[in-house]
Amino acid sequence: MKTNSLTLFYLKIMKNYSVYLFALVMAFALTSCGGGEGYIKYPVDDMLAKTSNDKLPMSIVLYDMDVKGSRRLNKYKVTTNLDDSVKRKTITTQWLRVSKADFARNYDNMGMEIASKTMGANGQPKISKVPAPPGYANYVGNQKYGQWKTRSDGTSFWAFYGQYMFMRTMFNMATYPVYRNSYMGYRNNYYGRRAYYGGTGTRRRYGTGSRYSRSTSRSGYYSSGRSSRSSSSYRSYRSSRSSRSGSRSGYSSRSRSGSSGK
Repeated sequence: MKTNSLTLFYLKIMKNYSVYLFALVMAFALTSCGGGEGYIKYPVDDMLAKTSNDKLPMSIVLYDMDVKGSRRLNKYKVTTNLDDSVKRKTITTQWLRVSKADFARNYDNMGMEIASKTMGANGQPKISKVPAPPGYANYVGNQKYGQWKTRSDGTSFWAFYGQYMFMRTMFNMATYPVYRNSYMGYRNNYYGRRAYYGGTGTRRRYGTGSRYSRSTSRSGYYSSGRSSRSSSSYRSYRSSRSSRSGSRSGYSSRSRSGSSGK
């Protein structure tokens, strides 16, 4: 009887130890996958989910970013009831922590609308998280808010109706007008599918480092150390991702040079 009790006692210890080891292994795996930071919820998703239909349309613009130690931080400019000059409200959030992946994903999007929530034609909320210049996704080209006008030289530009003229200032379109040719390029090739930065070649019209972003930013990002810290973090993340990808595929500079057949 005593032997059976002792056996059960040891079995219980081993079972608890096995559970402990399993938990330890899982914790290590999760930490490794997340780069040691654990799970960090994307704050933009939270804002979209918590904004009720009576506050639509809403827009979220990346306002500022920084890195402090192991913490990656974003600030957002959030506008609700955007198309109502009376109800419209704009706030700038406090610093909110984001994951390495979300920080890197939006690194190029300073001053861009990174998310919006509007009422769809079916009466249901419609969410977009495809980065675009402010105003492009929902207001420019929308005949509810304005029309294309043609100048004497034949170029067409977007003009808001009188009651929505405040959008011209909000989207900085007095200094950076939207021309029909470039906008149609966005609409046909980028809208709802991939981020659009405008410009030609490597010279972007919008996004981090662009003239638009530098001239419209009010956060002091470019004149502070936040710019260099953010850039360094972004490059480090990209480099680590490339290294892991190369390791998984079995590719390395050494293996490539080794097959050159000296």
